[in-house]
Amino acid sequence: MTPSSGIEFLVWLLIAAAIIAMLAKRLRIPYTVSLVLGGLLLGVIQLPILSPLQPGHRPDWLTSDVILILFLPALVFEGSVKLDVRELLRNSVPLLLLANAGVLLAALVTGYLVHWLVGLPVLIALLFGSIISATDPISVLAIFKDLRVDKRLSLIMEGESLLNDGTAVVIFGILFGAIVAEKLTVPNGVEQYFMAVAGGAVLGSALGYLASLITGTVDDPQIEITLTTILAYGSYLLAFHLHLSGVIATALAGLMLGNFGAKRGMSAGTRTAMQSFWEYISFVMNSLVFLLIGL
Repeated sequence: MTPSSGIEFLVWLLIAAAIIAMLAKRLRIPYTVSLVLGGLLLGVIQLPILSPLQPGHRPDWLTSDVILILFLPALVFEGSVKLDVRELLRNSVPLLLLANAGVLLAALVTGYLVHWLVGLPVLIALLFGSIISATDPISVLAIFKDLRVDKRLSLIMEGESLLNDGTAVVIFGILFGAIVAEKLTVPNGVEQYFMAVAGGAVLGSALGYLASLITGTVDDPQIEITLTTILAYGSYLLAFHLHLSGVIATALAGLMLGNFGAKRGMSAGTRTAMQSFWEYISFVMNSLVFLLIGL
């Protein structure tokens, strides 16, 4: 796999995303659903011109780990940097209930249904439930925007999606440890969860505050946007290396910058440029992710 073929693969994905986006808008179909269906279609069409998208020609470096580290920090940061922390605190009760009790309930119900319907062992079925219980609201939020649904509902769904990953990871870790060690150690798993979440929150808040102070001393949109990019990926990677929650660290860093740094240390023009940049990055990342799912 040569570098040029890897770039060609990404260019074809962007071409497909642009065409699908235009068709989805014209046909009024949710964009992310259209991307998955488009990816499925591209995966089965056998045309020479589309050969870069076929299984044997795809980049070998595009592993699940690369996708996670490349796409997740950007999507989490873009989602958190535009949220109003006061609104989040005002809706903290439903947010925390959905992100914790809601995810746990979803994992249990899904697991026992799979156990009953398919016959998988209970722990294996619950492990599957924990994997798919942390849903992503991208398609739903896009529909909400078209239907002009109440902003509070959109805020709760978006805020919950930033927090539910930590809960799901902990449930997964407890169940996976139980399967491997053949012993369920809930207290240890819960302790690791709180350490990872609390540590990630402190780390992300500190890095977000530091980045906010730095952006306050600079009056250049390009430099300030570059600093936000460093913050998004730096907070995730540092938390990852410290065995803390990268999702929580990036989310808190985005919240801190969006509610403190952007309002106090950025000009109106820089804020607009930053929001446009991250909206575009989110569009590209979502397009690639859902096309790859379809493929």
